[in-house]
Amino acid sequence: MHAFFYLLNETIGNMFKQQKNIPEFFITKRNTIHQVIFTALFAFMFINIYRPFGADHWYDVSWWVFTLASGLLVLCGMIVVILSRVIMFAIKRYKRITVLGYASMVLAEVLFMAGFYAILERVTLGGVRPFALLYAVAVQNASLILLIPYLLSLLYFSWKEKKMSLEALLTQIRNRPQFISFKDENDVLRFTIKASDLLYLSASDNYVEIHYKSGSSIKTHLLRNTLKKIEEQQQYLPLLRCHRSFMVNLDQVKMFKREKGQQALWLDDAGEISIPVSRSYSKVVMSRFE
Repeated sequence: MHAFFYLLNETIGNMFKQQKNIPEFFITKRNTIHQVIFTALFAFMFINIYRPFGADHWYDVSWWVFTLASGLLVLCGMIVVILSRVIMFAIKRYKRITVLGYASMVLAEVLFMAGFYAILERVTLGGVRPFALLYAVAVQNASLILLIPYLLSLLYFSWKEKKMSLEALLTQIRNRPQFISFKDENDVLRFTIKASDLLYLSASDNYVEIHYKSGSSIKTHLLRNTLKKIEEQQQYLPLLRCHRSFMVNLDQVKMFKREKGQQALWLDDAGEISIPVSRSYSKVVMSRFE
């Protein structure tokens, strides 16, 4: 039990540290439906195996009657969860759901469900135990019923999202060409270079200078074209526009550095090849590195 709450605390704590908003994949309609169904099945099994609220001592009924009653109890409890999710999607239309907001919603679900179970138990037992004690036990059990499947679903959704992102990245790497071709302003092929040798492009009037590695030296090829047109032609390749006059090969970037309000991309460890990042392209560059 202590290990579970420790894992839960670490997971939520990391979410608070990493970002303010709850991950979008965790609150999509598809994943929410799967989460509610999984929680309902878990709650049904939990009640029938663990027998919370001292049900095995208070009731003397056959197993099938208890199973039917527990099923109805889970159904009523899931109504609380469904209403909570409906409210969440209504709020989501107008603003992003934050980690704090999501945690508050889950806490409200636990408290409401515990209150419902406690009142139902009180009516059924006819006031055998103090309501405060009954509610405290209900909060504990409702927390287990909800938080365990929530945590498991969160870990599953996170794993699935990471897996999809990794597969997309691997597909992109596999499909990335080994050579990059450049055409002039008349769309005529003029220059082809190995992708791993290309460093950066710089604008020079009506020409573009292609800077590339050739052995231990750096050479330049002059191409009659504009960076804007090359950017449109090479939009699916690892070429990033970082300045009105520069494009870089992202695979060659060693470091992103900001000093005295100036931003730059370094293409070697010594810092001898430094490409400026202008303000107008700063957000685009930062998004690629994030």
